[in-house]
Amino acid sequence: SEVQGTVEFSVELHKFYNVDLFQRGYYQVRTALKIPPRIPHRLTATLTGPTGDSGPSPPFIHDNTVYSKIFQILYRNEEIVVNDPSLFRVHLLLDGERVEEGLIEVDFQ
Repeated sequence: SEVQGTVEFSVELHKFYNVDLFQRGYYQVRTALKIPPRIPHRLTATLTGPTGDSGPSPPFIHDNTVYSKIFQILYRNEEIVVNDPSLFRVHLLLDGERVEEGLIEVDFQ
């Protein structure tokens, strides 16, 4: 028999540290969770908690991809506080007798 399993991944974009300035400009970080299409699942992404000072371009979600606020990078070794927390929740159909093996086979990325 099949059971529904729910797996959650919490991601917080705390700080962005620019190691080597390639080009000055505005940047945005995107996060997504990839699950093989052969696995029956339903994925939802949500923004959680307060998002830092997001200014005129707050974080948002489109097609279960989380987009951070947009921030400006001007200098090498510059550190930007992002503070954009999010949650990815996956509902899966698993074989009730092989739950642990089924979760390993999912290969979350």
